[in-house]
Amino acid sequence: MKAPSSAAEFRPDIEGLRGIAILLVLLFHAGLPWTPGGFVGVDVFFVISGFLITGKLWRESQQPGGLNITRFYAWRIRRLLPAALVAVALISLVGLLLAAPLDRSELAADGAASALSLANMRFIGSVDYFAATTSPSPFLHFWSLSVEEQFYLVWPALIVLLTWRGGSSRRLIVALLIGVVASFALSIWLTDTSPARAFYLLPTRVWQLGVGGLLALVGVMGTSRGAGALAWAGLAAVAVAGVALTAEIPYPGLAALLPTAGAVALLYGGAAPSGPVRLLAAAPLRFLGKISYSLYLWHWPLLVLPLMFLERALTGVEVVASVAVAIGVSWLSWRFVEQPFRYGDRSRRATSWSAIRVGVAGILSVALFTQGLAAALPSSAVAVQPTPSPSGSPVASDGPITLPADLTPSLASARDDEERLRGDGCLAFERVSTPPNCVYGVKGSAITIALVGDSHASHWFPAIEAIALERGWRLLTFVKVSCSFTTLAQRNLALKREYRECTAFNEATVARLNQIKPALTIIVNRRTFRPIEENITSALAGAALGEMVARIPGATVILVDTPDPGRDVPACLSKHPSDIRACLFAQDDADNREIGIAERVAADVSGARLIDLTANICTEWPCSPISGSVLIYRDEDHMTATFSRSLAAPLGVEIAKLLPR
Repeated sequence: MKAPSSAAEFRPDIEGLRGIAILLVLLFHAGLPWTPGGFVGVDVFFVISGFLITGKLWRESQQPGGLNITRFYAWRIRRLLPAALVAVALISLVGLLLAAPLDRSELAADGAASALSLANMRFIGSVDYFAATTSPSPFLHFWSLSVEEQFYLVWPALIVLLTWRGGSSRRLIVALLIGVVASFALSIWLTDTSPARAFYLLPTRVWQLGVGGLLALVGVMGTSRGAGALAWAGLAAVAVAGVALTAEIPYPGLAALLPTAGAVALLYGGAAPSGPVRLLAAAPLRFLGKISYSLYLWHWPLLVLPLMFLERALTGVEVVASVAVAIGVSWLSWRFVEQPFRYGDRSRRATSWSAIRVGVAGILSVALFTQGLAAALPSSAVAVQPTPSPSGSPVASDGPITLPADLTPSLASARDDEERLRGDGCLAFERVSTPPNCVYGVKGSAITIALVGDSHASHWFPAIEAIALERGWRLLTFVKVSCSFTTLAQRNLALKREYRECTAFNEATVARLNQIKPALTIIVNRRTFRPIEENITSALAGAALGEMVARIPGATVILVDTPDPGRDVPACLSKHPSDIRACLFAQDDADNREIGIAERVAADVSGARLIDLTANICTEWPCSPISGSVLIYRDEDHMTATFSRSLAAPLGVEIAKLLPR
């Protein structure tokens, strides 16, 4: 081992490691199946950043005069801000022009948060990084840059506090070690209890930056054969993480140890003659590493913006073309934005305070630009004059039809036109295992009916409540998000594990229903739920539903799940108000091919009555998301409360056959 005076020197192996990290991220975002864990490239970047930044800060703290924080901040501003702000401004410009008018304000807020290095805080409460969506934000990847910027803001000040009396690095190492252990423990805990916070927050990610920092402070770099072997093992660990980890594994948590330890091993022994130095220093990897910052900025938007333009998933050829364009744009950004600001004429370079002032002004300007541009563009379908449609008549699917002038709810309010269960605390969230005591309808009635299921049961609530009120019945609800009423164990995407709370909730629901003995129980499951067991057919899903329904006393009704538009309906209509044919959806779409199959099997197994109102929702195929002047869907798959209430009459007719007045 040798003391790393060389730590300040350029290491081609680190540039190659950057290349591996960005390649993993690029392959993951491109959707290639053999790198499902490519998101660990971000973890590798965290370790590299912690190593390089901590080493630089420590060396400067040992110089006469100590660490100059303003000079450090000015250096980071020159290094990172120009390329990032140019990217945010251009992505905002193109993205806001391509986005559905209804989505522009949200997209502008994403851009502003990215400029302000707050993207991780912006996405923590509303976006699952791994969730498949038809409208991902082109700024989603800025979450990790925000984590690093927040680290850069805090860490230099802590180093000054811990080294102001001079001395060895021991005090700093001890403090950093405590921080790493605490952060790792918090990460493990929150990965189970609050996965989004564990994924996006600096306190749960700082341990990865910290272990890189510890390596820099310990001050050793392996050159022996053992160090080389360790580096090869580290490379294998990163590779295994890239191909073996998946979006369904709880992350970061313990799983993040694999790529993090691999990156540390590569930094320790990557330059050893017996290590993978030649591989890491290979020209293609070094090229990717050289442009890795700009490539990280641009690769994701150039995959998302074409999707926004085409309004469909990209083909394989289109993905390859987008990646090629991203590499070209990234080289231009590196050559003409990064390099001039980083290595420009030092004699004409502004002072540290001037650079900081210019940087802050640039951040605020870009953030205001995104907001101002969104405000200048129409936020709803006001640019097209809608036409009235005859009351109650279905919208035809065979001609250019404009948005009805009297559309109810309006596009602007559609996403808020939701049943009241969520606001009443009666739509149980992920962590809830016991059904809340929720009573509606005529509370003192001698006749009780119950509604059971997931959020697709919840969106039938307005219709069922209207029936209960009209007929003088008491209505109880037992509904939970993403929790199908089934004997099958389920996986929750947000929790990234078996949905134990759902199993407990369903068992508690059955127990309560056997105590209450309602006259009628209505059950609704979303067609596309997530059982842990793979290759579950609609018939098997139906049998599992039927087994649960058979445990319920009294008369039971299974409602066929609603057709699935497969897109954000209000956003689509806001983008195509003059010709809503772009928002029609077909019966042979993947999620609609097996409408009613599971429910029919369940009815046969349990003896429940089957009610299918598909024809009342889709009067013809392709199906329109508008019925008369009523908007059917408030998002990608849930009905508006207004339309749900309109189904009370046909649903009531069917229910009356089981439970007369």
